[in-house]
Amino acid sequence: MRLGAALRSELSKLFRQRGTYAGFVVVLALVGLLTWGSHYHQDRFKVANELGPDFVVAGKSITALFIARAAMDVAMVILMPVLVAIVVGGLVAGERQSGTLRTLLTRPVRRSTVLLSKLVAGCIYAVAVTLFLGLSSLALGYLVFGWGDLVLFRGGLAILGPQAGLLRLAEGYGLAAAAMCAVGVLALMLSVLFDNPLTAAGLTIAVLLVSGMIEFMPYFEQIRPYLFTTNLPMYRACLKASVDTASISISALYLLGYVSAMVLVALWVFSRRDVTC
Repeated sequence: MRLGAALRSELSKLFRQRGTYAGFVVVLALVGLLTWGSHYHQDRFKVANELGPDFVVAGKSITALFIARAAMDVAMVILMPVLVAIVVGGLVAGERQSGTLRTLLTRPVRRSTVLLSKLVAGCIYAVAVTLFLGLSSLALGYLVFGWGDLVLFRGGLAILGPQAGLLRLAEGYGLAAAAMCAVGVLALMLSVLFDNPLTAAGLTIAVLLVSGMIEFMPYFEQIRPYLFTTNLPMYRACLKASVDTASISISALYLLGYVSAMVLVALWVFSRRDVTC
């Protein structure tokens, strides 16, 4: 079986499961709550509140682009990694637990092909749910607030027009999707190592939490730049007044190194494990 055929099979299995769509429902609910809160508490989000009383600001600061930026800030910290970990963490362990993995491996297909097809399917899900976050927030934000400028405060003040703001958000969501693919690879590796999908998903979140805690401990300042969670939020560089392309490149290289190592470990273990059920 070629990789393309194996991938089609994996995508078919993935999107036939109702649990796969639960993540999209949760994301839509979050965007709805964020939009509702922004609508009924608009005074808290005025640009003048950030700049101080010496500035006079005309126009509206809450727009569809604002909702998309706020959704990225809120969801990418915990929610999106959890959703990716739950789905991707069950791609191998779930089939092993249900007994279908053994049947799959009796077919004339290489184990590396099976695992790589699951890896690509998991990354497709991670990209899809991340882009759904951005598109749904833009759509709902447009219906409630309309189009407008994107105001960025980090690293200075920048007011981007609708076209430039949309392009900046597209860059940010693209980097966020890549980061969620890295989380998916971590979940897949743990799914290969452990037989229970809940264990794989839980350990994925645990690894992220432990790495995040180490990041803020003063004893580990020397290794902080190399940690997984330090480089995971590289999309935040696009939410600053000026994009720090150097930090994005460095974070992307570190994540690529992590991903390569995790894929190699998953392939080595998966090719040697005895699937007896």
